Amino acid sequence: MKQEEINELVHDYENLFYKVLRRCSVFPGRPGFEDALQELRLKFFLKADPYETRGLFEADNNIAYLFKYLLWSVIDEKRKKDPHDYEVQNEEVIGFEQVEAPYAEVELNELFDQFCEQLSPKEKEKARALLYDETISRQKRYRYRTYMKKHFGDFFKKA
Repeated sequence: MKQEEINELVHDYENLFYKVLRRCSVFPGRPGFEDALQELRLKFFLKADPYETRGLFEADNNIAYLFKYLLWSVIDEKRKKDPHDYEVQNEEVIGFEQVEAPYAEVELNELFDQFCEQLSPKEKEKARALLYDETISRQKRYRYRTYMKKHFGDFFKKA
């Protein structure tokens, strides 16, 4: 296809791009909307470029297929950008995290020791079996785990 023909095709499918972004909860006026729209245009352009004419492109790619193709490309991009995946840049915060980490670990270990001390001998035996005995059945392992989970939760509600 010629450049003008592809540009006209992209312009004609502009509403499709907006529908895809709306479905993915990327609305006009929000940060990243223009970038996402431009990425969709580029994906569409790359999809249409190998075809010789507009008719061949539209014959091979119906509107439903294009919608799903573009929708999943946006969803994949969103998955790659995890909002919880960020780096802390402040050196003071990094230093504080490094200092606090051992204290939190010590506190957790103390709570766990207190939990182990309040266990009866039978409960300690169940805990040892869960941790070290590989021969216990799956059913017993499940029952022991459920029992310990309940008691562990009750203990931390009191603490």
